[in-house]
Amino acid sequence: MYTRKTDEKRNFVKPLRHVLTGVLALAAAAAAIGCGKSGKIDSSTEQRTQLALEQLLSCTLQQAEDFDAEFALSSEEAMANEEIGLTQDDGRLREYFLERFGDSMTDACIETLAASRTFYKSAALAKDLNSDIHVDEVELTKSSDEPECYQFSAVIKTSAGDPAAAANGMISMEKDGAERKASRITLTMEETHN
Repeated sequence: MYTRKTDEKRNFVKPLRHVLTGVLALAAAAAAIGCGKSGKIDSSTEQRTQLALEQLLSCTLQQAEDFDAEFALSSEEAMANEEIGLTQDDGRLREYFLERFGDSMTDACIETLAASRTFYKSAALAKDLNSDIHVDEVELTKSSDEPECYQFSAVIKTSAGDPAAAANGMISMEKDGAERKASRITLTMEETHN
């Protein structure tokens, strides 16, 4: 038996059923998107992190020669000015590093890597092997201790595809202007070539 009240209930429940289904679908989608991000590396951050590592760990023979030339000129200037080693006012070498690494590393990161001579590791390896070297595989693992901090391991190969070294360490990223850049990098490199 249909009554007017039954028709009114149906007319009210029908749209409500569709609205409720839509709300539940949106809630499920939002939960899936939120859960998908936790513990994973954002793809743009991952790309910027890999760029910084590739720039640090890869080196052509020409780049190694350029580095040596800049370092020699910088040392000559320091000796002429009676300075010893790298100084804070070492504009020539600083400009060289900023030009080569500035799009993927902060100024502070570049200064720290220059002072620790970390930049020289890939150049020295390229010269020792008399070959361009490049990063073949990079594995990133998000650190749970700090935001935007990742442990990394990388395989470095010669231009002929032969293993040259294994690298590992930590890299921290931060927003610098419009881009994410490496703000701190620690590096251990073990040569694996014969």
